[in-house]
Amino acid sequence: MLPTMALGAKEPSRGERSKRHPSSPLSIFFSSAKSFPVSPGPRIDPERVAGYYIDLRAKPAQVDWPPDWVVPGEGYVDVIQWGLGAYERYLAGEGDSWLERALAVGRYLMDAQCRDGPRTGGWEHLFEFPHTYRLQPPWLSAMAQGEGASLLVRLHMATGEDAFANAAVQALRPMAVPTAEGGVQALLDGRPLPEEYPTDPPAFVLNGAIFSLWGYLDVHLGLGHTEAGRAFEVGISTLALNIHRWDLGYWSRYDLYPHPVPNIASIAYHLLHIGQLRVLTQLTLRPEFGLMLERFKEYQASRAKRIKATTRKMLFRLLVPRNPLLAKRVMRTRARRPSAT
Repeated sequence: MLPTMALGAKEPSRGERSKRHPSSPLSIFFSSAKSFPVSPGPRIDPERVAGYYIDLRAKPAQVDWPPDWVVPGEGYVDVIQWGLGAYERYLAGEGDSWLERALAVGRYLMDAQCRDGPRTGGWEHLFEFPHTYRLQPPWLSAMAQGEGASLLVRLHMATGEDAFANAAVQALRPMAVPTAEGGVQALLDGRPLPEEYPTDPPAFVLNGAIFSLWGYLDVHLGLGHTEAGRAFEVGISTLALNIHRWDLGYWSRYDLYPHPVPNIASIAYHLLHIGQLRVLTQLTLRPEFGLMLERFKEYQASRAKRIKATTRKMLFRLLVPRNPLLAKRVMRTRARRPSAT
């Protein structure tokens, strides 16, 4: 989940965003986002917490906080990425006002964290997820937990405020709790990997898992948290040992969920996978990531493979529509079909 807009563009209101693609046929097949931030951040340091790993400066198109699309219990990934983008603009020398906005996001997140139970430290999503996966509220996202921890660590480093450090550590707690118990940890061949969407069976969304693991790394590097460092190494090993599962031989998969047909990554997400693998190769020196990076780059360079990927994505969206009303219609149609023999 990583929609964005061009640098300097006017940020649309929540109502405008909801009405942007209501009747577009292509919205059935692809993400409504026009573009994604896919490039590695310009200030990455493998030895310490610096800039964020993907360049999110395009996320906050305005200085004002909060944007009018912010609703409690919704869109935590968008909110956190807005904050990370604001912080990156501050690092780029665009003014202290960007740090103030990032700090406002951090305080908003601290106020919204769960205080007890298995979701302690989590940001509960209070809406039914409407497409691709079916999630009933309340649910957590490991992507929000990991990215939130990454932002809070940076705010602690900028201010010295212990509250941000404590909240960052708390944000990681649901990532050690199984999804069946309200957390966001699933097992891939018996090894833990955080879940962007806590589905049953697990979805294992590739980009979400990577963003989540970076939260562990930042808490380890920025706060000297040994347990977070161990969790990062375990998660990275799980990902490295299984990265081939997201390789279709001509393109990358978005997830490993048992859909009717593989959920192939859109071109934007494939480019994001390339950017993330580039960063992982730099951070971990694991050869598995470097090899997969080269394969994914070769796929992207092939016009024939791009066309094949687009066609397969259209097929997937016919079978698993994004549009909630169309999804219900397709499900009713399937229910009327006679059982296969």
